[in-house]
Amino acid sequence: MDQFGSDQVIEPLVSEDEGAVKDALSFGTAELGTTTNPMGNTLDSVKSRIMEGAGRLEFEFIGKGKGNSQSPTPESFGVRERQDMRELLTINDIKSSVHASVHTESLAGFGRDGFSGAQREEALREIKRAIDFAGDVTDGGAIVFHLSEWQRPMVHAGQRKEKQWMFKGYDTEEKDSPMLVVDDRTGRVISGVTRDTYVYEPKFETVKERNPSLIGTRVDGRLVTGDEWVDIKGQPVFRDDNVERMFDRVPVWNKDKTNFEVEHLTWEKFVERADEYNKLHPDKQVTPEEMFARTTIQNRVLQAKGSSLYHALHYDAFQKRQEKLRQALELYEAYEGDLPPEAREQLKELVSDVPGVAGQFTRGDYQLPTEIIKRELEDAENQMRHIHESSASADAQAIEYLEQIKHLKTAEEYGLEKTADSIAKVGLLAMEESRRKGLKNPLYAAPENYDQHLYGSHPSEMRKVIEEGRKAMAQQLVKEKKAADLKQGLEIAKQHIKATLDIGHMNMWRQYFDPTDEKGKSIYKTAEEREKAFEKWLLNESERLIKDGIVGHVHLTDNYGYGDEHLTPGQGNVPMKEFLKRMEKAGMKDLIVEPGSYNISTSLFDTLSLVGSPVYGVGRLPRFNQVQHAHFGYNAPPFFIAGAYAPSNDWRPWTEVPLE
Repeated sequence: MDQFGSDQVIEPLVSEDEGAVKDALSFGTAELGTTTNPMGNTLDSVKSRIMEGAGRLEFEFIGKGKGNSQSPTPESFGVRERQDMRELLTINDIKSSVHASVHTESLAGFGRDGFSGAQREEALREIKRAIDFAGDVTDGGAIVFHLSEWQRPMVHAGQRKEKQWMFKGYDTEEKDSPMLVVDDRTGRVISGVTRDTYVYEPKFETVKERNPSLIGTRVDGRLVTGDEWVDIKGQPVFRDDNVERMFDRVPVWNKDKTNFEVEHLTWEKFVERADEYNKLHPDKQVTPEEMFARTTIQNRVLQAKGSSLYHALHYDAFQKRQEKLRQALELYEAYEGDLPPEAREQLKELVSDVPGVAGQFTRGDYQLPTEIIKRELEDAENQMRHIHESSASADAQAIEYLEQIKHLKTAEEYGLEKTADSIAKVGLLAMEESRRKGLKNPLYAAPENYDQHLYGSHPSEMRKVIEEGRKAMAQQLVKEKKAADLKQGLEIAKQHIKATLDIGHMNMWRQYFDPTDEKGKSIYKTAEEREKAFEKWLLNESERLIKDGIVGHVHLTDNYGYGDEHLTPGQGNVPMKEFLKRMEKAGMKDLIVEPGSYNISTSLFDTLSLVGSPVYGVGRLPRFNQVQHAHFGYNAPPFFIAGAYAPSNDWRPWTEVPLE
């Protein structure tokens, strides 16, 4: 059937092409794997992948909570099906990993109002299900789950070099994106400051204005410069004094306007104050957003204390008045009790209930002295009750604010601690499951970079998460006496905590890549320069994560830098071939091709073609890229197309039988 107008038969290609061999990478089906179908029966999908020739497989689950036929979870498959899967993997010598639900929440427990322990546990619950499944089905490997930690401005992702941002979500992001500050006791967000926020606070008297003779002297061992505030006695209030001391400052009184002066604080002022504080406290650094939160809360304390003081000013006088009224009441009750009825009525005519000057010209109701005293006593008691409620509640509020100032943390500082603790827990569970099930290879927590809008997706954030997670696990191992010291604990933790690098997710930073100089102008003149610079960043950062032992598992998907479309590797604008070359050089052996909606049965073999992997079988066989679009090993196109679709009518099959 392969004659084309001649008697010459085109033989199948069995010799290796020199160019294909030269450009080929060492990846084969043992290193390059694919996933099960996340929206179908997992056992059937395992069988299909084995029949297709996959040598590495990742179980992928899209379901969360209770699964169904379109969204199965690890718990959708019972003992018998799990055993079938395990035997299929073992018989066919297939390495495997498990991807927990792609809908998992923040490992730090971040939600609408801040960080929540309940939400954190919900995220861990889905991962625990994946670990349990992996212990029954696999022989060790990655437990993959997304890092979707908390919102942060994209301009803050990674390291800033001088005044240059590498990424930007939108034009005004640096000014109007909120930076979160939380209460480290509860995890609740107490401030979301933006750079374009204006704050007003009272203007306080300084040493150089009130008591300049102190400049150059030392008070409590500290040098007085003149910029310090002063208290009512003219003594300096240092800017790094404790919070309570801040309320001894004296606000500036404007006689002409009969009010206290206020000053307008911009973001730059908080940056300046944070820098000053950090120079004095190198071991207790604060950020400008923490300084902002501190200032706004201090203003609330001032207001609360002022309210308390206002209501409490006449408290002693009210107490004395109440006591005098009680004494008078006792006296007049005794006096009136001895009077006959006629005298009591005469006494009423002598006493008016209209006080003050007006009482000289008007007459009110005639009452006994005891009746008037009781009413006055009731008024005094109500006044004191008002002071109790207003002043006491204001004092309590002030104390609450003062305590809050002592517990300020940025979302990153607080959240990173919670995320690390969650990952440490996953690592410990993976270690225990590996031991309990006697797995050949260790199970390990493999958090994956995901959404660029959320913390954990940038390479530097991934590094922090993994390093802090390992430290937390090492500390727990020492605490549980499962490691002799932190050094041994870290070595164990490295086996059970390794990140998953998704190159497709990382490529989506492309749309936000916008390096600018300190004036906000783009560094690169052309789009081509910008694209090359981004790809250099992507490749270098990826390679560094591998070489530093941060990453142990890789997902291969492609896109055009916008959406997570899961194109076949090599079909988007990810510099895939160069990336794979660097992975080969770094010794990465665990790579999973994640198909999308339209390439579920072709993505693995197209990727094997991309790397020039040989076809596996008996004898000398060609490579995938030599036969990818061929017909049963022949380079020529198939000639069994009938009718108008046939390439030509100048040929006939050897049987002389028309194909129609």
